[in-house]
Amino acid sequence: MPKIAFLWPEAEFRSLGLPEPNNYDVHFSRAGIRFEVESACQNADYIISPSGAGNIDVALLEMAPQTKLVQLTGAGYDNVDQHECARRGIPIAYMPGLNAPSVAQTMLQMALRLRRPLTLLTKGGGEEWMSAREDNINGRELSGRVGVIGYGHIGRAVASLFLSVGLEVVCAKHGDHQTAKVVSLPMREVIATSDILVVALPATETTKGLLDASLLRLIKDGSIFLNCGRGGIVEEPVVAKLIETGQLAGAGFDVFQEEPIPTGHPLMHLVSEYPKRVLLTAHVAGQTMDSKSRNFSIALDNVERVAQGNEPLHQLRTPKSE
Repeated sequence: MPKIAFLWPEAEFRSLGLPEPNNYDVHFSRAGIRFEVESACQNADYIISPSGAGNIDVALLEMAPQTKLVQLTGAGYDNVDQHECARRGIPIAYMPGLNAPSVAQTMLQMALRLRRPLTLLTKGGGEEWMSAREDNINGRELSGRVGVIGYGHIGRAVASLFLSVGLEVVCAKHGDHQTAKVVSLPMREVIATSDILVVALPATETTKGLLDASLLRLIKDGSIFLNCGRGGIVEEPVVAKLIETGQLAGAGFDVFQEEPIPTGHPLMHLVSEYPKRVLLTAHVAGQTMDSKSRNFSIALDNVERVAQGNEPLHQLRTPKSE
């Protein structure tokens, strides 16, 4: 029976109510736990993995020499050794845009929380009531300009959502992205004039380290910085410094250069010092029940497509093998 290495916790799959594929031996594991991943991938015919979590590298592929498909359940593919897959003739499929609504809504949620961090009632009574009112009087409305750097599926979803709440949206100039509602501007201008800056870039050779100190220091005073793209694009210690100096009013990160984020990371230090100004999440912006249901269904459909001798949907164009 063909084996599927499904690098997600079994409980998450079961919670969606999706039918388990017939005629396949499915082995679940957590993508971030290497020994579990190796056990699941041993002699696997198909590997289904999160994007950006765990590495589908040479060592892992050697454990599954008959692998016929590497299927990613997100828009990213930087955790897969594309050259090795190309050398072995293994197609890689991914999910461009399918989690974009979830990611965009997370960015809006972060922006709202950073501009107006509400103190919630938990006990009742006059003392808590008065304290909560005092805490909540300094909130701000979302207003001004939203700058989006990276205008793919996620960037466009972010733009659409912020437009829907009445904000101006611009994007960093890259190709022909200008529309009637979203003006394309040079990146330096987007960074310097935006009240909310959202990074939605993929991890590529050209985006690695793109937002360095020279660009980040252009950020408008009192603005908010959000990263939902990939780690390694943004010089994170510089953002931490801008929080400390007050140039940035707040920052939200869902992705980091090193994941899991180390305990001694500069941004982790700021979470306790400025809990209302720094929001960090564990690369979960795209992980809702809705997005996972869509992605898992397509992933399993792709397994069946490949098993029948067809190409998978959303196949990544991999580099030529050497």
